[in-house]
Amino acid sequence: MFRYTLIVLLLLGARAAIAQDNIWVVANVSESSLAFTKADVRTLFMNNSYTQGMGLHPVAMAPGNRSRSIFNAKIITLPESRIQSYWAQMRFSGRMTPPKEFGTLEAMLAYIANNKGAVGYVPAETELPEHLTVIYKSL
Repeated sequence: MFRYTLIVLLLLGARAAIAQDNIWVVANVSESSLAFTKADVRTLFMNNSYTQGMGLHPVAMAPGNRSRSIFNAKIITLPESRIQSYWAQMRFSGRMTPPKEFGTLEAMLAYIANNKGAVGYVPAETELPEHLTVIYKSL
């Protein structure tokens, strides 16, 4: 009996760990059927001019945040140092500015909820304000 209980607990723990390593990209948009591909999300977060016509603007968690690390690894596919270098070059040349950054998930969600067109990422299974739309789910 103990052996089966242990196996069940291990499987549940593994499922929770997998869910924590997935990311949802959420947006404050009126179009609830909006869906992005991984490439769309990457372009949105690395090239702010991509969605100017759509009125979307990305926001991000501050460096060192676990969600940011997972997002960078799964979606952007670059290490933090390369992303920081890229944005330093973009700022220096005057071409683009990086997404606005937040220190807490709650602050970022509040910003997205209160700003039409704001797009950010959250850990999968995060309880979202009613009017936010999930536009991409990482696997």
